[in-house]
Amino acid sequence: MKYAIIGDIHANYEALTAVVEKAQGLGAARFCCIGDIVGYNANPVECIDLLRSLDVEVVVRGNHDEYACTETDFAGFNPQAAWAAEWTREHLSREHKAWLRSLPLEQTVNTRLMLVHATLDTPGNWGYVFDKWHAAASFNYQRPQVCFFGHTHVPSVFDKCGRVSVPTGDVITLETTHKYMINAGSVGQPRDGNPRAAFALYDADEKRVELHRVAYDVETCQKKVRQAGLPERLAARLASGR
Repeated sequence: MKYAIIGDIHANYEALTAVVEKAQGLGAARFCCIGDIVGYNANPVECIDLLRSLDVEVVVRGNHDEYACTETDFAGFNPQAAWAAEWTREHLSREHKAWLRSLPLEQTVNTRLMLVHATLDTPGNWGYVFDKWHAAASFNYQRPQVCFFGHTHVPSVFDKCGRVSVPTGDVITLETTHKYMINAGSVGQPRDGNPRAAFALYDADEKRVELHRVAYDVETCQKKVRQAGLPERLAARLASGR
């Protein structure tokens, strides 16, 4: 069984369609989403609808999903993120918001893997896992061998034994005695200097993870952001992956 792990889509329809096509071409049987379907870019409805059409195995809620479907104030958001979140609220239907509210904060999939957007110890506080010290608290709450997370928009791998690697697309072979927290990277707004959309492919039978990058039509996404009246910075950053 191959699972495509996608997340931090951030309403980037062009990136999402490219990732779905690539993952299916690589033999992904099921999709799992680590949250933040909406926010920043201009196609929140289209991304939600496409994701739901895939009959995804599990979708967990991200912080941008949370703010888009509630009236929570934007404490902790920078002005550009808050602007985009408010715009997203205005463009989602009640039904789309209800669906986002129904999403769990963390979920186990067939006892094989866990999904969370931020951290496992306090998933609703939206903490970041940037290094092995941040990952350590989550390992205490991790049940299966592998947990996929997002939120930082930077692909990375942390293992229970303390070794840390930041892969560049190579296959990660999972050692039986280790636990892993793996950030699949961002589909819709990469921040590691690589503008291509990121996702992970988890082969549960072969015990390996592949981190992939996919080129997509950045210019069309940028054009939509500008036409929507969203901040120019949100459009510009897509070209640099920052």
